[in-house]
Amino acid sequence: MNTTPAVLLGDLTLARPLGVAGIPVIVATSNPKDVTLRSRFVSDHILVRGFSKEQQADTVGALTTLGRRLGRRVPLVYGADTHIDMLYRHRAALEERYLFILNDEAVGAAMFDKEQFATFCDEHGVLAPATVTPQPGDNLAETLARLRAPLIIKPRRKTAWKELQKALFDGVGKARIFDTREELLAHPGFQAFAHELLVQEHLGSDACEVYSFHGFADAQGRVLGSFCGRKIRTYPVIAGESSCIEIIEHAEIDALGHDLAARLGLKGPFKFDLIRDERTGRFYTLEVNCRFTLWNYMGAAHGVNLPALACQHLLTGESPAEVRPVPGRTARWANIYGERQAFRELHAAGRLGWGEWLGQIAVPGTLYEVFAWNDPMPAVAWWTQQVAQRFSR
Repeated sequence: MNTTPAVLLGDLTLARPLGVAGIPVIVATSNPKDVTLRSRFVSDHILVRGFSKEQQADTVGALTTLGRRLGRRVPLVYGADTHIDMLYRHRAALEERYLFILNDEAVGAAMFDKEQFATFCDEHGVLAPATVTPQPGDNLAETLARLRAPLIIKPRRKTAWKELQKALFDGVGKARIFDTREELLAHPGFQAFAHELLVQEHLGSDACEVYSFHGFADAQGRVLGSFCGRKIRTYPVIAGESSCIEIIEHAEIDALGHDLAARLGLKGPFKFDLIRDERTGRFYTLEVNCRFTLWNYMGAAHGVNLPALACQHLLTGESPAEVRPVPGRTARWANIYGERQAFRELHAAGRLGWGEWLGQIAVPGTLYEVFAWNDPMPAVAWWTQQVAQRFSR
């Protein structure tokens, strides 16, 4: 069995897929209380300063020291947008010690910046929602007049937008929907942060009409493994973070995902977010995340372990036939905190009952963000921390 470790910038949803594949995991984290460190799949860890722009140089130094100690280039697995930002900024230094595949600079920039992404999609024949990006000095009313309501606003960049989130998204979520242009124009947060936002036509679909295509491609763009997914719920319910998701078999999404990956020339890990326009039935591309994601935990349970597949390819250079999900296997993943909040909102509105909800998240085979029967100590650590915080108040 291969015992070459992988260095992980990420959490349990990536440590567990690597661990079940027999790959030793070394976690690099800025949090000494990170419950990921309690996982039985984590063999070692280092503490780093962090991943913001100001912290990256110190973190790269720590990773370089670790790489030198390991004595050979090992796979680097990353699961956040701040990690991608660091990899592109310090690509040369990290490639001396680690194995990873990034997109070409122009592609990577377009996938990371939502303003560039809209233009990039248009140039490559990818169907995406109509978008405007207000600029300083623009007449905002005239800019918004180019779009049909309802409108959805999002940060242009995938990092460093916490102040914007507080001002416009009530401190949670990553987007917000406005029924009319007038409602958006009247919001003081929009006036203050307009030049940091993009505004799109909202296609009117809810979370259950948001699909995804996940894959890993080699340096030539050949997809080595893939699967399709569907969001069941998010928190906040509108434009929030995933709280309940599932892997699905969907021939149309599968074909579209492969076509999009080829059109955009993607390499390495990626995830397409796709939404069905309820008016036309057509699928639009919302965004592409070129990193490993929490979905990979569930993908591994369905026979497509993208982090492990990536490590194998990076170490051997082999590009075998594409790995697909095991037919008929079904499981969901749930974030219990997010699910509890989403259920409260939906139940109060009469849209979700106790029986239906429990039937979706409490059935055998469901995966959870922290708890796992084969890896219980992170959940014990999490609950211990919660109790300690409660008593400290």
